[in-house]
Amino acid sequence: MLQLTDLYKSFHQPDGDIKVLDGVNFTLDEGRSAALLGESGSGKSTLLHLIAGLDRPDSGSIQLQQREMTQLTDSEWNEVRRSELSLVFQQYHLVPTLSVANNLQLQARLCQRLDEEFRDYLVERLGITRLLRRLPHQLSGGQQQRVAIARALLHRPGLVLADEPTGNLDEGSSDAVMQLLVDLVSQAGSSLLMVTHSPAMAAHLDAQWQLHNGQLTLIEEQ
Repeated sequence: MLQLTDLYKSFHQPDGDIKVLDGVNFTLDEGRSAALLGESGSGKSTLLHLIAGLDRPDSGSIQLQQREMTQLTDSEWNEVRRSELSLVFQQYHLVPTLSVANNLQLQARLCQRLDEEFRDYLVERLGITRLLRRLPHQLSGGQQQRVAIARALLHRPGLVLADEPTGNLDEGSSDAVMQLLVDLVSQAGSSLLMVTHSPAMAAHLDAQWQLHNGQLTLIEEQ
C-alpha cells in the first residue's frame, strides 16, 4: 500500500538547516495499521504531510499502491487526496455552513463513491444518527470527531492518515473513538497510519514505530 524509501526533509532557517527526516524507510501493507510515535517536534506530522502531498521531500521515494508520488503535480495530488486518501486531523475541519449529513458525504460525493448503505452503517456505528441535521458548532468535540471519521471512511479510501485524531478528547472518549476508528477502517478495507503521542492509543494498531533523530524504528508488531 505505502512504501517510503530514503526520505529526507530539512527546513531552512536563518541560522542553518534543521534536518527533520534523515533517510526514513517504511512499509505499510494493504489492510494493516501502524502508529507513529515520537516526541513533540520529532517530525511525525511532517512525515504525514509528505505522504499526503501537503509538502515535498528534499529527496527520496513515496510510493502509494506502487505509484511514485513525489513527481505528481498539485492537480494530480488533489485528485489523489480526493479519491485514494483520507485525512483525519486533531482539528476536525468540518465545513461550518454544512449540516452533519452533508459534511460526512462531502468527500464521497466529490469522488462519486457515495454508498448509502455503508453511510447508514457508519452513522449507526458512530452514534451520530440524531445529529445529521445539526451544524458543526452545535456538536461537542467528540461528536465532531465522529463525523470527521465517517467522512474519511465513507468513500473507502486505500489509505487513511490520522494526526492525533483523539488529541482533543478525554481518556475514556479517546479509547472508545480509537477502537471505533480501527474497526471501521478494517471494514472499509483501508490501511491506517496514525501519528500519536499516546502509547495507549498506539496499542490499538498492528504495529508501532518510533521517530527519533530523523529515523524510524519498529517498536512492536502484531
